[in-house]
Parts: sequence; C-alpha cells; structure tokens
Amino acid sequence: MVLIYQKKLDDVIEELDTSVEAGLTQAEVDRRLEEYGLNELEQAEQKTAWEIFLENLNNIIVYLLGAAAVLSVMMGDWIEAIAVLIAVALSVFTGFFVELRAQKSVDSLQDMVTTQTKVLRDGETEEIDSNELVPGDIMELEEGDAISADGRLIEVNNLAVIESALTGESEPVEKDPEVTYEAEEAVGDRLNMIYSGTAVTRGTAKAVVTGTGMDTEVGRISEMLDREEDSQTPLDKELDKLGKFLIMAAVFAAALVVIIGLFNGQAWTEIIHIAVILAVAAIPEAMPAVSTITLSRGMNRMAEHKALVKTLSAVETLGSTSVIASDKTGTLTENQMMVSAIVLADDEKFDVSGKGYYPEGEITQGDHVFDLSYEDYGEYEEGSLEQKLLTFILDGFLANNAKLKKVDADEAGDAFEIMGDPTDGALLVLAKKINLSRGELEEDGWELQEELPFDSDRKFMAVYYNGDKQRVIVKGAPDVLFERYLHEEDREYWEAKNEELAAEGMRVLAVASLDATAVDEGLGEADLEVIVDEYAEAIKIEGLAGIIDPPRDDVKGSIKQTQAAGIKVLMITGDHPKTASVIAQAIGLNHAENTMTGKEIDALHENEAGFLEKVKETAVFARVSPENKLQIIDVLRADNQIVAMTGDGVNDAPALNGADIGVAMGIRGTEVAKESADMILTDDRFSTIVEAVREGRIIFANIKKYVSFLFSCNMVEIMTVLLSIIFLMPMPLQPLHILFLNLVIDIGPAMALAMEPAEEDVMKEKPRDPNSGLVNRNFMTRIIISGIIIGIAAFAMFLIFERSQGDLAYAQTATFTFMAVAQLFHVLNVRKFGKFGLDKSLFDNKWLVIMVLVSVGLQLLAVYLPFMNSVLGTVPLRGITWLMILAGAVVTTGIVYLVKRLSGVHSSSE
Repeated sequence: MVLIYQKKLDDVIEELDTSVEAGLTQAEVDRRLEEYGLNELEQAEQKTAWEIFLENLNNIIVYLLGAAAVLSVMMGDWIEAIAVLIAVALSVFTGFFVELRAQKSVDSLQDMVTTQTKVLRDGETEEIDSNELVPGDIMELEEGDAISADGRLIEVNNLAVIESALTGESEPVEKDPEVTYEAEEAVGDRLNMIYSGTAVTRGTAKAVVTGTGMDTEVGRISEMLDREEDSQTPLDKELDKLGKFLIMAAVFAAALVVIIGLFNGQAWTEIIHIAVILAVAAIPEAMPAVSTITLSRGMNRMAEHKALVKTLSAVETLGSTSVIASDKTGTLTENQMMVSAIVLADDEKFDVSGKGYYPEGEITQGDHVFDLSYEDYGEYEEGSLEQKLLTFILDGFLANNAKLKKVDADEAGDAFEIMGDPTDGALLVLAKKINLSRGELEEDGWELQEELPFDSDRKFMAVYYNGDKQRVIVKGAPDVLFERYLHEEDREYWEAKNEELAAEGMRVLAVASLDATAVDEGLGEADLEVIVDEYAEAIKIEGLAGIIDPPRDDVKGSIKQTQAAGIKVLMITGDHPKTASVIAQAIGLNHAENTMTGKEIDALHENEAGFLEKVKETAVFARVSPENKLQIIDVLRADNQIVAMTGDGVNDAPALNGADIGVAMGIRGTEVAKESADMILTDDRFSTIVEAVREGRIIFANIKKYVSFLFSCNMVEIMTVLLSIIFLMPMPLQPLHILFLNLVIDIGPAMALAMEPAEEDVMKEKPRDPNSGLVNRNFMTRIIISGIIIGIAAFAMFLIFERSQGDLAYAQTATFTFMAVAQLFHVLNVRKFGKFGLDKSLFDNKWLVIMVLVSVGLQLLAVYLPFMNSVLGTVPLRGITWLMILAGAVVTTGIVYLVKRLSGVHSSSE
C-alpha cells in the first residue's frame, strides 16, 4: 500500500479531487462534511451519575452487609437491620459524591477550545472553525498557527513545525514539500507532511488536507486506547480478596455453629440465632465507610498537592508503584530551549544559568560572574572577554525574529513564552539576561536594512544593519558556517568545540559576523545574498551557543527521593539518544548511560525474555514510537511491576492508558493525554508525582492499620462466642452488643487510624511486593492471634462474672464493656508498625485521641443510661468491675504487643 507521503503531490491532489488555486466549493464541503463528519476526535463516554452510583453499590462487602440486614429482618431484629443499612448507605453515598465531584473537576479541566484555520473556499481565503475542515481543503498556514488536520504540503516559505506533542522531540522540524519517499518513515521524518496537534513555529505554507478527525495521526493513536475496560488497581484486587475472605469466615463460623449445635442437641431456632450473631460478628460493618473515607481523604489531599485523581482506587495505586516511566519533553524538562553554554575563540567557554524562557540568569566562567551592559560597550578594552562576549550576545539578539511574551503568572512567579522559533527564543532570552532591548539599540543607530531568512537549503539566516551602526550577522548550523567562513587552520578548533557541546546533548548554533565599516570600499546598499557569498573571507566565526531544553527545577530532587524509595525511574522519549542520556545524567537517573532506541525495541520485543532483561538494565528509551512505549509498559507489567506512566503528548496516550496508572500533565498536556490518564497533575511538576507516591504509601499503610484493627475486633467477638458454644455456656453477648461494638465503638477509632500521619521510613522502603497483598498469611496470622488473645480474655472475664455474680445480664454487660475497652487499647498495637503506639506521636493524630474518648463516653452511656439499658439489655457496673476490666485490658494489650514484637514486623511493605 502506497501511503500519502510516498505519493507524488499531483496524484494526491487528483485523488482528493480539489483545486490548489481555488480550493473546494461550499457545496462540495457540505457533501464531504456529511461523508466524513466533523474534524473531531471521538470522545470517551463519561460515566453517568447512575453508573457511578452502581459502581459504588457493586461491592462485595456491601453485598455481605445487605445479606446480614436481611437475616436480621428475618430474625425480627429491626434495629440491627436498620443500623447495618445505615453503614451501607454511608459507604455507597460517600464514594458516589466524591467520584462525581472528581469527574466534574476533570471535565472543567478538559474544556475544549475551538481553533480557527484559514482555507481556500470558492477561490477566496476565509477563516473557519477547525472542526469544519474536510479532506481536500487547502489550508493556508503562518507562524503561530495551530495545525488542526493532517495534510500534504504544497508549497512552503521557510516552514518549521513543532511536533513535540506527536513525536516527543522538542526541536522544530523544517519541512520540504519536494521530498518523496519510497520506504516507510516514522512520523517525525515525513518532511512533506504536517499533522494535527502540531504548530507552525516559523514561516508560511499551503497544504491540502488529507485526513480529519479519527483519520488523522492523532486519531490513529487515539484508537489504540482501550476505553472499554479499566484494569483492576492493586487496591481493587486487595479489597476483592478481602471480600472473599469475609465470605469464607462468615460461612465457616455459621457452619461451625450448626455442627456444634446439632452435636449438643440445641434447637434449630437457637442455632440459627447464634449463626446470625456470628455472621454479623464476622463482617466489619464499618469497613466500607472507613475505606471510602480514607480514599476520599487521600483524593482531597492529592488535589491540594495539585494532583487530580479521577477515581478513588487510583489514589492508592501510586503508593504501590515500582516503576515510573516518564516522558522527557515537558515532564522532566521545561520544553523551553535555553542557551546553556557559550564558546568563543581562544578556548574561552562560559556557562549560562537560568530557567527556560525566564529572562534572568548569570553568565559565568569558573567563579567569575560577568556583569555586562550595552551602555559600557565602548568602555570595554578591545579584545577583552567582556567585549567579545557582549558582541556575541548582541549579534544573536540582532539576528532574531522571536518575541518574548509574559503570560499569566503561576505560583512560582511570572511565566513567559516565545512567539517564533525556539532557537531564536533561546538567543533572545540570553540577551534579555543582560537587559538588551530593541528600543535601546534602535536609539543607538542599529537600523535593519535587509534580512536573509533561514531555509532548509541554506541552513543559516543573515541580517544586514546599515544605519549609524553597520554590521552583517550570519547565524546557523555550525557545519555550514564552518564550510563557508573558516580557514583550514581554524577548522580543527571549532569542530572540536562543536563536537564537545554536541556530546553534552546540546543543539549547537554558530554565529559569524562582518563589521561593514572594516571593508575598505564599504557595503552601501549591496544585496545581502551577495555579501554573504563574496565577502566570505571577511566574515569571522564569533562563537558557538550550546542550547538545551533544561531539566525542570524540582526534578533532580524528586528523582533522588523516588529512587531512594526503591522506585525505578525510566525516561521514554522521541528525542535523540545522546540528548536524552545527557538530560538523564543531569537529573541523576540511575544507569543514565544505558540507552535503547525504538529500532532496537522493534527488533527485540517479540523475544519476551530477552526484551525484559534489556528493559531492566536500561534507563533511557529514545526515538520511540507510541507502540514502543506501550511495549515497554506491557513487558514491565508482565514482570509483575506496578507501572506509572507520565506524559503530556498525543504520543503518550496509549502508554498512559495501558499503565497501572497514567499521569498526564494538566497545563502542557493534550486533551487526548488527559482523557487517557487516571491522574492529572494540575501544576505539571514531577515532584507532585513523588508527593502522590508518598500519599499512596501512607494510605496503604493506614488501610492495613484499620483493617487490622477492625478484623481483630471481629475475631474477638467470634472467639468469645465460639468458646461459649464449645463450653456450653450462655451467650456472653447480645446481637445488639456486637452491632454496637462494630458500628459505634470501633468505627470512630478506625476512621481516625485512616488519618495517621506518615511513619518516618515511609519513603525509604522498597515498593511492596504485589504478591504479598493486603490479606497475606503473616498479616492475617497476627490479626487472628490478636483476636484470639483478646477473645480468650473476654471469655475469661465472662466466666468470672457469670460465676461470681450469678446474673447473666451483669456478666454480659461486663464482657461487652471489657471488649470495648480492650479493643480501644488495641489501637495502640496497630497504629505503629513494629512499635507500641503510646508515645508523643499519638498527639500528631488528634482525631484518634478524640475518637477513643468519644467511644469511651458512648460505652459509658450504653452502661449507665436507662434508655440504653432497655435497648441493649445492659445494667450499670460497679467500680470494682471497672478496675478488673481495666487491669485485664492492660495485661491483654501487653501480651498482644509481645506477640507482635516476636513476629518481627517493622514495616508496612511486607
């Protein structure tokens, strides 16, 4: 199949049945709009409020609670049933409202802006909404225009296009309609084509539209996205596993009761009644509410840190991340070209500091800072470093068409953007760092007579100033200027310096000049094209500018912290391997020297084992396609890694969608990227990802804490009831006692445990093993043992009071109260991993202190308030009973702590 860029232009025009001179008629446009549709990408369907509600309702713990409520109704326990249904409603509606609010926030962030495009219609140029473009339209483009459809170029004038959103490359691509191809080429190498989602950075062009909407290159990438099914996050899997365990626990407890009851000859009604009690005891009714509130709080905290999360479960996923695969341009770097180094003759090299387009920075050589001023130009000694350096900067400024524009300030201060070629912009910002201005130079007699624009054939541009000041300046590719203006004896030096800068990953630009007043006969009104050819001997190379797309300020520290947390960071980019490797080394990426190209991926990816090994030892993936990015993500996930992918371009979208969690840039990000992601960074900062990772780890640690607390409490209840059945004792608790413990006493401290601050080593541990899970053997063993110890103590307390008092209601009330106090004490064993929770850090979580005190107060009401006595069947307790309860709770808590220490738990990552 012959592709558009491989065909002759005349054949393309004929196939599209259009006219280069007149464009399409309006009647034909209307027909093609009917045939092809509007020039828009298909948008993924947003979840409706009803779908969000059903997703929150479709939860196995909710099902279990619903079943418990039905059983309670069947047994006539209406109060218990209502209480359980309240817990269900709390969980479902909390999750519903939080996710609905998050979706509305994403919708507002992704509002589409209609762009305008100039086209030929019925022989006249008119401006239309870009979504009305159709194949065959003739587009007219100029500097600054956004390109809204794919097209084959017809004619150009010095055209350069920024294609970073599509290819990942930060440098503009010079286009040439005359180029033809026989073999297939990557998108970034098709010089006779332009693509939707890119922008004209220099020159003008005329092009015929060859593809719109989903038939564009952007549309092709968009189709790679799997929008139909979201893969389960680690938390989804863990909660699903937990739900299954709950079913098993409930069924086992009920079956055991039936077997023991039949063996002891108990009546069926009594057996069913006890089975219902155990089933209710086996289900932590507070779990859905606490889980939802924990994740909701995490979502809100991430939003405060500029990370907008689309779903609750995605909040936790970053905390499990073992690999972050990051795009380079605009994510790790500023996506703003900046002069970083200057080289002059006589081996003089200077460093330039700064941040992208921000017009502040210093020019230094070693420890010396150059304070340059145009006002002092005439005062500098002839041939001094100051004079040569200022001349170089001045010439780069004079041979320049870019404009620096201040845009809306962000939290870090003023922000700037360049109108025009980014390379020109880099030289312009360099001049602004020493406060050069057009007005100042014009007042001093710098009058532009002629300009020779840059084009892809010449590979340089020139200007001729012929006012009070006379000067010819030539700026362009070093190899071209070396060939034209260097003597053989100087060539070796300048070529070596060029290679030195290039080896540092810089784009190199050479500047040469001719002082017109030094030419004996003068230049007068001579043609500039003639001057740059005939006066080649007099034109001298002044120096080289090394230009980079600098790393973002916060990236190096964030990379260091991320790698210290055991998370591998990969750079995945469409840029040149050498450039990418240099940036990777500058930001401190481990193994930054190990690179792999897209071609190498294509050759190796079918060999899964070999490809995985190569990926494991590689830190930088360069010149990659969207398919390559997805291949990298897939092989890592197949190796059981939890992968987060960051990016901002259309080319990142498939990998964003395919990763465990996709992280899109909210400011620079394209709409396709933001739609594909699970999380959007509203400040575009890599450091925000580190905050999200930290928050995710805190959330998972806190989930383990409150799950441990709630399950231990459930085990206490199950163990106490089972021991009573085994020893043929009366029931030590009433059904409402269990429900009161689960829904009133336990829920407050559990929610407070979800608000525990980070432990000291939260970002020093390796990512948790995905296979270990939340419900692993060690974790469940400690829960069961803790529950058994406290349950045995509760049963012993029941035996003591039942035998000594001879009053079942008093013994039940004492047992009920002991379980409440012992479970509250147990908070101290679960709030710290490997430590006892009674230390000064306890007051860092004031909510925990408050909730424990509230629970104690509620238990006192349950024991001493007459109304509660009648509802719960409790009786007031004497002082000596309270002393025994407190002593028993302290001893039991100490035993549980010793078991915890012996188990050797010191982290949350097991």
